[in-house]
Amino acid sequence: MYAMQPGHNAVLASHFPGVHWTFDTPGAAAARAAVKNNTTIRDLVGFPIGVAVAGGAVYAPNDNGYLYRIDARSGKLQWSFDAYNQLMGTPVVTHAGGRELVFVGAGNSVFAYSHAKRFGVHGAGVIRGTDVSAFDAVDAATGKLVWSYPTPGEDMPTPVLAHGLLIFGNGDGHVYALDAATGKLEWKTGIGSFVSMSSAAYDPVRNVVMMGGTHPSDIYAVDAANGKRLWTVHPAHVYSSSAGDGTWAVAGKLVVGQIETRHAGQTTTSGSEEIGIDIATGKVAWSTLLGTGKTPPRNKDAVPAVDAGIVYTGSPVTHTEYAIDASSGKVVWKTRLGPGMKAAPTIVGDKVIQPTGSGKIFTLDRSHGAITHVYDAHQGGYGPQNGVAIGGTLFIGTNTGYLQAIPLHDLGVAG
Repeated sequence: MYAMQPGHNAVLASHFPGVHWTFDTPGAAAARAAVKNNTTIRDLVGFPIGVAVAGGAVYAPNDNGYLYRIDARSGKLQWSFDAYNQLMGTPVVTHAGGRELVFVGAGNSVFAYSHAKRFGVHGAGVIRGTDVSAFDAVDAATGKLVWSYPTPGEDMPTPVLAHGLLIFGNGDGHVYALDAATGKLEWKTGIGSFVSMSSAAYDPVRNVVMMGGTHPSDIYAVDAANGKRLWTVHPAHVYSSSAGDGTWAVAGKLVVGQIETRHAGQTTTSGSEEIGIDIATGKVAWSTLLGTGKTPPRNKDAVPAVDAGIVYTGSPVTHTEYAIDASSGKVVWKTRLGPGMKAAPTIVGDKVIQPTGSGKIFTLDRSHGAITHVYDAHQGGYGPQNGVAIGGTLFIGTNTGYLQAIPLHDLGVAG
């Protein structure tokens, strides 16, 4: 799942040292030279989301359609796999069917003309995604395809792996469960809303999978065992597709996430609101307006990370970092950073590490939010890509095609 665990704090204590390297995506240098629009470069060669790190290797998905396996210590490419469409979900790595497999979903954010027209038709189903849309299982050792499950809509969101099932929502308005070893469909549930940017969140205590949809803009929960729909939440004042633009995180008995809001009289500005939903009942336990600001153009919400009962998150609307009490929704502290941010921060020890759209990585004191360090490699900004901290190193990709291994001490974090 996104950031490899339900609370989205991608930190693994290990003896892995602090290493420093940069992997430049094949073809990215030519794209950066030829294309001057940063958004276009990102959609061509950017690393759109966090990587997976397992067995001494980094598995990195790219918008160019390739999954890369890179040696975690040296940064050297070991193999690449072509999925024939953009890869926007975090790879999931596990042992299944007698071998180690890597799962990735392929798909793009394009609408066929016939489905773009349906946005104006009340109740009409809309499918997002064109070209090759599928979930692929790849042999971790060789990079060869083991099985592929095609779908009508894009498969951009990161799946959940639960009890041998690969579970994900996608662009054709369904939640799928596939047998991880074989790719066989175990169940399929319609939710009536396509899922694009909202990776599945998983509560292992209740065996519940949750995600946001974008048309309509709702949050959904299904039983991981059989796909039964458990509840649907439509947040008050939700604006545009924002319920499904962010990925939700598990915080004890709640699932928490961010939406963008808009009230009468707002035309160019929006609110940024954090919400906690009771997983058992689907009732909104709390909602906290974080502030207002200029409406961002796309991918409107930041992903939270939860650690020790505190929700840490940024906001692309207010450009501010927040620490929020997970049980009550009360803001513990807030610190304006300046750039916008979308990715879940990484909480290591007494520090919060937040990548931003400007390319700056801010390190803050987790107890009171003071900025203690700012790092900038000048290799492009960060969108929904969360950092993954393994031992003494943070692994993170940029919008311009660089994958970075950064020693934590370079970010002002004690090893």
